[in-house]
Amino acid sequence: MPLSRELVERRAIKAGLKASKKRHHVVSGQELLSLRVQTMSGWLRIALVMLGICLLASGWFGWPSESNMVQGLEAVAGIFAILFGSFGVRRTLSHIVDSVDAVDLVGSVLEAVADAVSNIGL
Repeated sequence: MPLSRELVERRAIKAGLKASKKRHHVVSGQELLSLRVQTMSGWLRIALVMLGICLLASGWFGWPSESNMVQGLEAVAGIFAILFGSFGVRRTLSHIVDSVDAVDLVGSVLEAVADAVSNIGL
């Protein structure tokens, strides 16, 4: 499911501001396209963390089986679900946007980042 333009723009602005603060200059278009942004939705990440917690609890209490192998598999699956939910999936901005939409998106994001950085006084 592709991300909406507004969501990509919001996440790109956030990543651009963070990178600008870290690098002490406004990021260029090429730098902006190389930034990694979160592509997994928040509710899905929360659901994965909750599933991981449930799997760990299930393994700890021995449900549905008292077998050590089943409990171990539940624990491993729970840890992976928690890690995957915590960190999500990140892709570079250049892989998210198509080439036609990229020019408009990069221009508007760079404008917003430059405006925000000038207000911060970086």
